[in-house]
Amino acid sequence: MSIKKKLNYSYVVWLFFLTTSSLTTSCWSDMESVPPAALKPEITTVLPETGEAGTVITIAGARFGTDATKVRVRFDNTTDAAEILSVSDTEIKVKAPGGFSDKAVNIQVFVSGQLLPSQYAQFYYVERFRPEITSVPATTFYNAVLVISGINFSPVAEENIVKFGDIEATVTEASETSLIVLVPDLGDVTSTDITVARADLVSNAMPIDINLDQNTIAKYDWAATPVRNGIVHKTGTFALFGDVQRRINVLDVTLDESNELAIGFSTTNASTVNMIAGLGGIAGINAGYFPISGAVDKDPYIRIDGVEVQEGTLTSVSTRFVNAALTINNNIASVRHITGSGNLNLQAAQIPFSEAENVIVCGPILFVDHNHLQQDDNPHNTSSTARTGLGVSADGKRVIMVTVDTGNGVTGVTTPQLGLILEALGAASGMNFDGGGSTTMYAQGLGSNGLVNLPSGGSQRAVRSVVYVK
Repeated sequence: MSIKKKLNYSYVVWLFFLTTSSLTTSCWSDMESVPPAALKPEITTVLPETGEAGTVITIAGARFGTDATKVRVRFDNTTDAAEILSVSDTEIKVKAPGGFSDKAVNIQVFVSGQLLPSQYAQFYYVERFRPEITSVPATTFYNAVLVISGINFSPVAEENIVKFGDIEATVTEASETSLIVLVPDLGDVTSTDITVARADLVSNAMPIDINLDQNTIAKYDWAATPVRNGIVHKTGTFALFGDVQRRINVLDVTLDESNELAIGFSTTNASTVNMIAGLGGIAGINAGYFPISGAVDKDPYIRIDGVEVQEGTLTSVSTRFVNAALTINNNIASVRHITGSGNLNLQAAQIPFSEAENVIVCGPILFVDHNHLQQDDNPHNTSSTARTGLGVSADGKRVIMVTVDTGNGVTGVTTPQLGLILEALGAASGMNFDGGGSTTMYAQGLGSNGLVNLPSGGSQRAVRSVVYVK
């Protein structure tokens, strides 16, 4: 290499080291002018120290900024929290993401514009168990109150996501082993699967059938007329239980200081309308069986305002006529299933007066707490005839009275069908009263002098007892 080339090469090398040295000195000089702590956010505490997916975690520290869009909170070096609830320069509130159980994970905070993430802090995910459904009723319908039994549910109602297929239901009550939900509108499907999710853990799928007849009743556009505040009369004629037309009348009653449920009784017999009106009632229905030409004697036990007014038939009588009782105490109604050996009127008479000031026996019992009882295969239960029924809500403060007519272009129902009607209208428990030509409903100011249904005999039959609101 010539001397001139050697000089040129030495100059280039010298210039490179001079430039590099200058740049390096400048960069480190800038870095050294910034305190190391200011290069990253800092975590001082994480509270609570343990929890599960969905737990709200408070991260205290420094240099978080105030713009949540510039903050990321990373769990276990893999998962960013999807929900950052709030950010201040010294505190972040974040929901713990799912995907972890029985594990300590590292938490780091990243802030856009900061050169480094925070140091690690730890949060322990407690062990979680997947929800499991063990049982549901066989069938359901729109707006039904449904009980889901299982394990590993959250006792906080809103932490359980219950779905019927893809449609979410409202959870009204919750425990670790039971959920009470309102069934959503499922359209015209005949069956679906129920699942329960708790954060990211989803239960097994439990199949359930949809009772389309009860769906029809629950979704029907009833012609509704207020009788007075807390009492509504509803009526409708529509195809039900097949293509057969049914005419149904309903009294939907809320019991309160203005609306008192009562039992009426007359040894001389009178029409339902006249008896209720004569007692000062506002609305009601016929009630218990009574002797009629050619019929088996099956008088019910009746107690009114703490006084036994009829002991009922004490000889042998089929349980289907006496295995249910309407009881009223302090204006709270209940439908009871009367069981035991011997005459069931005598069993009803043993109900303590402190539990029921008013009692009337009839039957058959149709369902208790939404559990429908198997009915005897007997013409009394299986014939499609005029029916009178009564149901009560679980708290006893709502009473549903129903009459189903027969004749004049419509057909009556069986006792199991009457039970389905009462439940679909909102009752938790229900019973059958005397039907056929006795079936009558009264609502003051409506219909023909208060008669709102069409008795099957063409005119009202004189009866011995009524249930009414005064």
